[in-house]
Amino acid sequence: MDALEKSDLDNEPEQTEKPKFEVHDLSSATWVMRKLRDFDAQDDEVKRVANEQIDDIEKWQQKELDKSESSREYMEGLLSDYLHELRQTDKKARISTPYGTVSTRKQREGVNWPNDRKLIQSLTDQGLTQYLKPNPKADKEAIKKNFHFVGDHYISDEGVILDGPTIKPASEKTTFKFNESEG
Repeated sequence: MDALEKSDLDNEPEQTEKPKFEVHDLSSATWVMRKLRDFDAQDDEVKRVANEQIDDIEKWQQKELDKSESSREYMEGLLSDYLHELRQTDKKARISTPYGTVSTRKQREGVNWPNDRKLIQSLTDQGLTQYLKPNPKADKEAIKKNFHFVGDHYISDEGVILDGPTIKPASEKTTFKFNESEG
């Protein structure tokens, strides 16, 4: 054994056992209950402080994400404009960079559901409760199967007109696909 190991052994604090507390009367039981109440109060304070910090962090996070989103929309707009410019001479043009690609995707014509309350009221007023989910919420998939547009009106085969839905025209959507970053 070298001198350093001997020094470590000599300087180790002696292990002493604490006396074990026991509840033996009403006074000691009262003291334990008071300590338990204090632990609950301490836990509540820790949770309150943590929640305040969480709220502050979430506000900061949302602010940073909003800044990022604004910049993202601007950059995507620049790329969309450039792609539109390229498409003037080549209808199938796309932008390909080492970091990803920009192209477009056709979107089918569909239904806009701008106001659920108006739609739910229209279904209820006309007794079409089979198109309502329990909460109440419109079962849009079932409605799409049984209704179609005639002009600007969404009409069933029985001639029932729904208020609310409007035509969502077919369009092209610019898509951004990023390559996996290494590192």
